[in-house]
Amino acid sequence: MIIGFDKNTPLDFMPAYNNNRKSDKPCIVKLRFVPYSMVQHYSRILQGRLKGVTDDMEAGDIGRKLQREQFLASVISVSGYQMNGEGITDPSIFYDNADTELVIEIVRAMESASKLTAGQIKNSLPLFAGT
Repeated sequence: MIIGFDKNTPLDFMPAYNNNRKSDKPCIVKLRFVPYSMVQHYSRILQGRLKGVTDDMEAGDIGRKLQREQFLASVISVSGYQMNGEGITDPSIFYDNADTELVIEIVRAMESASKLTAGQIKNSLPLFAGT
């Protein structure tokens, strides 16, 4: 469910992962608005990098590296995420250490937000809670 943002200001996303939305101190990921054309651009880059690759391990590595690049281009900061009792705010540390399911949920939110129309963005509320 998309609850809102202005495309020129960062988007706060609260993942559903691990009952986060019910937490007194939820994890919130601050995202840049990325137009759908950029999401498509990353897909074309991936297709190009995978051309001629037959090894599944190598293809997986290529996909993960590109996903990390896309994640770091979109995520500004993280708040409310703890690892070993310490707050993690840096997107690269978060990406490298957070549970895979949580990272995938955030990537899906980035892609979902990119498909919003100007009208949906204009008429939205202040927090994006995901789909």
